[in-house]
Amino acid sequence: MLAQMARLLFKLLAALLVIVVAGLATFYIVDGHPLAESAGYLEGSGYMAEGRSDGGWLFRSHAPNGRGLLIMHGALIKPQSYAKTAAFFAKRGYTVLLPYGGATRLPINALDAASDAIRELDLTQWYSIGHSLGGMASLEVIQRNPDLPFVGAALWASGIPADYSAVAVPILFLWGDHDDLLPRSRFEAGQAKLPDSVEYVTVAGANHKDFAMYGHQFLDGEGQLGWAQQIDDANRVTLAFFNRLSGGMGPDE
Repeated sequence: MLAQMARLLFKLLAALLVIVVAGLATFYIVDGHPLAESAGYLEGSGYMAEGRSDGGWLFRSHAPNGRGLLIMHGALIKPQSYAKTAAFFAKRGYTVLLPYGGATRLPINALDAASDAIRELDLTQWYSIGHSLGGMASLEVIQRNPDLPFVGAALWASGIPADYSAVAVPILFLWGDHDDLLPRSRFEAGQAKLPDSVEYVTVAGANHKDFAMYGHQFLDGEGQLGWAQQIDDANRVTLAFFNRLSGGMGPDE
């Protein structure tokens, strides 16, 4: 009798493991792949984009302003999904670095590559944008490398699982009120782990996925803006924040 129960329990656990693995594989296969339209932002007037050996991208402005922008991708999201934002800032003089977390597609695996590349580029000012888990990853880069010249950081729909209340640079936090992956309760809980000085902006109608250009996000809410408008709105608010930090120098549009 005990042997039969043990075999049944083993079969149930094995079935549960198969379901969990299949679910994770489905997330990996389906989520985070760039929209076809993202390729159109890999070239354009005023900048050039080059692929990096790690699978990321570097956007160089034809009229560089001495500022760098680090964009850390969210979990399972490929860097090309942020090409619209990268192009927006590159047109305005920024050198934009988009590292890649490799086969795991996790931004926390790109921390060393990001900091090494920033040192190689040798610019006088750096800013960061981190989307979803990329927000935590960008704060990790800043916190682990106090020698790097970071001026400010923007978090887009970022869950905050650890304490970053000691991060010294000014932070902007954009949150969408249709984001089911970062519902209000989780969003507000994360505020206790950030500095009191964080500037919070609610993007009405925004969900989690449409801060970037990718085709699917399990468990997210339905956005009301569409990816083009949501990214445009996030870009403009973030640029204005960066410009304030640099003494108002630079276009706000």
